[in-house]
Amino acid sequence: MISPFGVRLSVCTAALAAALGAAVVSAPPAAAGPEYPVVTDAGVASVTGDMQPAEMSPPGANVKGCRSEKTPVVLLHGTAQNQMSAWQYLAPTMANRGFCVYSLTYGQASWSAQIGGLAPREKSAKQVAALVDRVLASSGAQQVDLVGFSQGSAVAQLFTQLPGRAAQVRHLIGMGPSNRGTSTVGSIADRLPARAPGENDWGPLHSSIQYLMVMTRHDEIATPYRHGFLPKAPNVRNVVVQDHCPNDTVGHVGLPYDSWVGATVMNTLTGNTAKPRCTVGFPL
Repeated sequence: MISPFGVRLSVCTAALAAALGAAVVSAPPAAAGPEYPVVTDAGVASVTGDMQPAEMSPPGANVKGCRSEKTPVVLLHGTAQNQMSAWQYLAPTMANRGFCVYSLTYGQASWSAQIGGLAPREKSAKQVAALVDRVLASSGAQQVDLVGFSQGSAVAQLFTQLPGRAAQVRHLIGMGPSNRGTSTVGSIADRLPARAPGENDWGPLHSSIQYLMVMTRHDEIATPYRHGFLPKAPNVRNVVVQDHCPNDTVGHVGLPYDSWVGATVMNTLTGNTAKPRCTVGFPL
């Protein structure tokens, strides 16, 4: 999971160096509705996003009155992030393809200002529950799809352990998760040590939920990357980016901004079996 100090400092340095050349492109528009701008540079998005208010939504997210035949998608950022630093690529990309997308900044501490993912996970899971309630009430849907980056995957799993909440989730997708063991980076603890097959600190997996975990071999935060794997089960899919795109050197921070990862997420949620085009993602 993302460290709020050394790791993010290195990301900020790299991002600021590239800031003037930041890539902002437009994804193809959906059949109806506005076309939202898509940021493709993970480093720049991390820096500029963290400067924004916690309440600011990324383009395409939390659009009032959004309607779609697709299941609503809730995006959950990682440690020491907010919704703007994590989702300036995936939120507008999904919205431009007809998804109704929702996000929030969860887990703010008293001292963390606009940055989230730093409070106890139990508090964060309750914040997610409140958002899911609003999404279901406004959309009329019976379920949501949860997409979490790093700690966001853990918070999504914890949410599903709250009474009655597992039935509200169709898919749970994690990018760069830590599902077992401990990280070898400094003192970063995994927070999800496996106690038994299919079980972690947040409780067992649910047979009614479809799980997808996406890892990169170049992850320097959630390490070793194999700790992102969930135990084999009919409703579990573990994916390593380089098994499909050997030349993609995307790192932990870059996962939510990697176009192959984004396409894999959307294909999973829509049942599309097409193979996404490989690219080279942000290397940190």
